[in-house]
Amino acid sequence: MTATASETKRYTLAEYLQTEARAGERYEFYNGEIRPMPGGTISHNRITRNVLSELDQIFKNKTGFEIFGSDQKVYLPHYNFYLYPDAVVVAEKPVSAEQHAHAIINPLLIIEVLSASTEAYDRQQKFLEFRSLPSFREYVLIRQDAPEILSFFREAPDLWRESSVVNLENSVYFRSVDVELALAALYRNVEF
Repeated sequence: MTATASETKRYTLAEYLQTEARAGERYEFYNGEIRPMPGGTISHNRITRNVLSELDQIFKNKTGFEIFGSDQKVYLPHYNFYLYPDAVVVAEKPVSAEQHAHAIINPLLIIEVLSASTEAYDRQQKFLEFRSLPSFREYVLIRQDAPEILSFFREAPDLWRESSVVNLENSVYFRSVDVELALAALYRNVEF
């Protein structure tokens, strides 16, 4: 017999944190529901590595920002969600959620590398959920099957500007951190 939606086990925050610590794996928390994080492809991991590397090099000479990789939890208090973006940039220093010191609540820039299994969620619902964070200013979606980057920048509380960049010869501009990166660098060693 399969479980129905009404029979799905609900977890407390404490149970979620214990489960994640005990398992040694990453799980996202959706207000009582725990979902395991899928593994990434080689292309996904290369793009994520390249983004982190490029931004880390720039932030060595540009103060005021810090970048974190996919092991950094972000807490969305409005939804009671704990999520793991592929990359997160904070201004100045991370601010931790009260419930759990390892989750931050002040992302400025969030970057997701799109996967077939998560693309629809990343493009739509997840973006809406991240927008509940007051510090959040820019959302970047990077395709792994083609050189294309889609960015959303918050110009006013409810006004987001969308831009798209394609082709390895072009660069993408991250307005929230005033940084321009070549797509060729972000897609280094990625085969299409």
